[in-house]
Amino acid sequence: MAGTKKVAVIGFGNIGSGVVELLYQKGVAGLELARVVDIDLKKKRAVDLPASYLTTDWRQVVNDPEIDIVVELIGGIEPARSILLAAMQNGKDVVTANKRLLAQAGHRVFQLASTLNRRVGFRASFVGCHSLIHEFRQAGTAAKKFRRIYAVLNGTSNYILSTMTREAKGFEEALREAQAKGYAEADPSDDIDGIDTANKIRILLGLISNSYQAVAPFPVEGIRAITLQDIQYATELGYAVKLVGVIEPEEGVFNVAVHPSLVPQVSLLGSLQGAYNGIELEDEYGIVSGLVAPGAGTYPTADAVIKDLLDIAEGRALPMPGSAQELTLGSTEAVERRYYLRFSVVDQAGVLARITDIFWKYHISLAAVIQKEAVSREFVPLVMTTHLAKEGNLQAAIEKVDKLDVVKAKTKIIRILKADT
Repeated sequence: MAGTKKVAVIGFGNIGSGVVELLYQKGVAGLELARVVDIDLKKKRAVDLPASYLTTDWRQVVNDPEIDIVVELIGGIEPARSILLAAMQNGKDVVTANKRLLAQAGHRVFQLASTLNRRVGFRASFVGCHSLIHEFRQAGTAAKKFRRIYAVLNGTSNYILSTMTREAKGFEEALREAQAKGYAEADPSDDIDGIDTANKIRILLGLISNSYQAVAPFPVEGIRAITLQDIQYATELGYAVKLVGVIEPEEGVFNVAVHPSLVPQVSLLGSLQGAYNGIELEDEYGIVSGLVAPGAGTYPTADAVIKDLLDIAEGRALPMPGSAQELTLGSTEAVERRYYLRFSVVDQAGVLARITDIFWKYHISLAAVIQKEAVSREFVPLVMTTHLAKEGNLQAAIEKVDKLDVVKAKTKIIRILKADT
């Protein structure tokens, strides 16, 4: 190993405090904490530092020739982007936990890193499954191709859905419990609306494709509309409901989406409980592997930062996208999936025949049908699962079905994902 690397940490919040504790109090061979930057230096923290370590000016750090590595832990787009760019322009390697920045402006960060031959560590943006990044480094993106990647990447959503499943609680009650236990923010929108998962999927797509180019928008759907009723029906059918990020390379394009999905209960993703994250990968040879880890927390995130710092200190290459290749996303309408459908229909003869007649015209065949007792005087739930059908055909058929006079509410659609057991 080369000489000891001097590290500056910008952001002294929960994650920053964890990183500082590991570097300053416990010590990490080959790494020396040199400076810590935060806008509020009077706030009480779990770790005390001498005043000589502290500053409120990040420019002092990125311009200091004694600093070798800058760790950005403040979040948001600015000034985080400016910090990373300035640090690299001044000859420093960087480490970040900022998934929003990498997802929305990562092309500029990785482009500059490639130009200047700097390293960017970002395991901590992927806390729950950062071992996947290690796997990419070991195999190399050119050496390992994937048929599909299905990922549960948001601990808040997984906690809510697994609580609804395990304790038969409604969405709002499960969300309040998640907030009370610190798994969900006061405003949980990024988590439950799929935005956080989509940011991580964008980062993962860049790794898989080796391209830092920004990708076009892809479908993102959260879990607000998932009901206890849907979870119970899915359970009867042998499935668990999860918020899943999907990447499926196919003939030069990538099918990418984030949406609630039914996965087999006995699969890796289906078995995830609480705030755990997991990724299931199928490679070009049909071999399926998986990773599971806690999805968040001060020490898991701090540990991911330290792993990147050690890789840099010990001269190991870090995986990151290095080309400007344009990425093409596949047509959503052409994707073939199985579907779970819940209709709210009038309790009378002939309803099923009218729905299946429409499905026949759009080349949609049924795998299972479950009709339940009436939940109100106005309608009864009718649950169906389909065989493989094109998304465009399914959406067109449902548009027709929802206009039938016997259908009393918008049909609930949840995709069913292949998952090896």
